[in-house]
Amino acid sequence: MFLKEKISIILAVLSAFPWLISFFVSIHYPPYFEALLAGVAVVSAAFLLSWAAETAEKDLPRSLSLAVVALLAVLPEYAVDLYFAWMAGKVGGGYIHYAAANMTGANRLLLGIGWSMVAIFAMIKLRKKEVVLDEGIRLEFFMLLIASLYCFSIPLKSEISILDAFFLLLIYVLYLYSATRAHREEFEAVGVPAYLCCFPVKKRRASVVFLFLFSAFVILVSVEAFAEGLIETAKIFGIDEFLMVQWIAPLASEAPEFIVAIYFIRRFRTTASFNTLVSSKVNQWTLLVGCLAIIYSLALGSPSSLPLDDRQREEFLLTAAQSLLGVAIIINLRLNIFEALALLFLFLLQFVYQSVEMRYLLSLAYLLLAIPSLVAHRHEIGKSFNYVLKLLNKR
Repeated sequence: MFLKEKISIILAVLSAFPWLISFFVSIHYPPYFEALLAGVAVVSAAFLLSWAAETAEKDLPRSLSLAVVALLAVLPEYAVDLYFAWMAGKVGGGYIHYAAANMTGANRLLLGIGWSMVAIFAMIKLRKKEVVLDEGIRLEFFMLLIASLYCFSIPLKSEISILDAFFLLLIYVLYLYSATRAHREEFEAVGVPAYLCCFPVKKRRASVVFLFLFSAFVILVSVEAFAEGLIETAKIFGIDEFLMVQWIAPLASEAPEFIVAIYFIRRFRTTASFNTLVSSKVNQWTLLVGCLAIIYSLALGSPSSLPLDDRQREEFLLTAAQSLLGVAIIINLRLNIFEALALLFLFLLQFVYQSVEMRYLLSLAYLLLAIPSLVAHRHEIGKSFNYVLKLLNKR
């Protein structure tokens, strides 16, 4: 019983050991091999974190479990991005570019690939032409709408300021507070968390603590080698360093979330699947963006704005426009096959044409599709606003 789950835990733990051994005995490899070993360690830690966080829901109070899960689920992505932000403050140079690149890449990947592919998979699994979500996900979409609208101001100013950080963190805190008051599905562990939940109380809690500490340690000792290895690998093979940081690093750190979302679809829990991805998007579009300026300021030793050059402004604008279209499409709690394919097609189009003009054209395309949809669904925005108000006024 639970043989597959036991094997999954063992494989995840063992996958981190090649890098851990190399780290402790100071074995040095070519950058591309070092990035691979460290990257595998980060991915394995991400899986262990997600399993531990879900298992923790059985013992923690509901409100606290939401806070813990929301933060820990995206810890690998935060570790990589905040490393770049810290180095930007300490060293400057290209690290300023990498911090913004990693964040925009993670956000666009989550929506362009995550939302669209999960929706398509759900339609195939359910044998329907559209996905219908529950009312409870209105909170995430409304908070994402507010954050997306605000983030259009950042490329206009060419910086992420401390004031931006404050406002985005305020949105995140408001979201988290509202989430603790929302009605949620009863806890139902599946896969590895289901196996861990079968343990006696003391053993289960000890296992969760161990997985948390082991995963955090693995990420701590891997993130620098992974990030620097990607940069050096790009230089060796003549690849655009910006693109390497923007797509390869997020792909590794977001992998567990995609797999968890697909797993929920297989169990016909469509809203739970989307909730996983949308909650992560809200986290990264508020807390992560805000933390970039804070970490950059801490590294410099004084309150400062994280500057954005022309390329980063384009990427930020494109990310904000894509987020707005994502909300506009699904604010009515429905997503059909044509909308899912549109999200996927527009995301993939940026890899075919990578010019400055193309990024602005794609941003314009996202906006031209988003604005009419938001106007048409303005009553749905009102419903979402009222839903959030009810949560805040709930006693």
